[in-house]
Amino acid sequence: MDYVRWAERYDIFYEAAPEGELEFYLNAIDRCEGSVLELGVGTGRIAIPAAAMGHDVMGVDVHRPMLDRARLKSTAAPLPGKLQLIEGDMSKIDLPHKDFDLVIIPAHTLALLTNEHDQSETLMRCAEHMAPNATLIFNLFNPSDDLIHGDPDEMFLLGVVEDDESDVRHVLTGTNDFDTTRQVNRCTQVIETLNAEGESIDREELQVVFRYLHHHQVKDMLEKAGLRAIEVFGDFDGSPLTDDSEEMIYICRFK
Repeated sequence: MDYVRWAERYDIFYEAAPEGELEFYLNAIDRCEGSVLELGVGTGRIAIPAAAMGHDVMGVDVHRPMLDRARLKSTAAPLPGKLQLIEGDMSKIDLPHKDFDLVIIPAHTLALLTNEHDQSETLMRCAEHMAPNATLIFNLFNPSDDLIHGDPDEMFLLGVVEDDESDVRHVLTGTNDFDTTRQVNRCTQVIETLNAEGESIDREELQVVFRYLHHHQVKDMLEKAGLRAIEVFGDFDGSPLTDDSEEMIYICRFK
């Protein structure tokens, strides 16, 4: 992945994030009375508004361009809470602070680790940095049969983002190419910018690779990390996980 290009487009893509996702994580942070660790903090899409609400947040990301953009965004207004941004690999983190009250891995970020070892190690690193009564929350996309066996040439709409300030709109589309043996999806995501007349003025094509997990595999990884899912949702509105759900959302504590 070209994270310099991704950092420039990240916030536009996540304007089309699943409905309720941002509010779900911010509500979880607001209920937390202690410190928060976000793995895969990106450009601070969640961490910055959480710090603006007065919470102390440490954000970790392996990609410096993302962190540079987050730092720039964080200077736009005073933050009542403390925001720390650290460059690091979430599968290898060893922070001085080992008693976070809430750890989050939003936006399918665990799936960006494209091998089972690193995904499992990340959940173990989470457990090592959690206070005894802490909570871990993360979400992954649900690899339904219809999704992973879909046509790799079929383009789907991710969303349309209106930019009223610039009087343009961004049309976000993508294609998936699933390797069901390796559980890998090579996703091509396209952002096309249209002017007020509907004419295309810019087009950017970005690649991202995910390693998806099935629900039983997630449970096995949590077990190995000494954790258990106390709740599992299929949507950010709290709906139960079903075969047709688009999301797998895990609320975890120590066993």
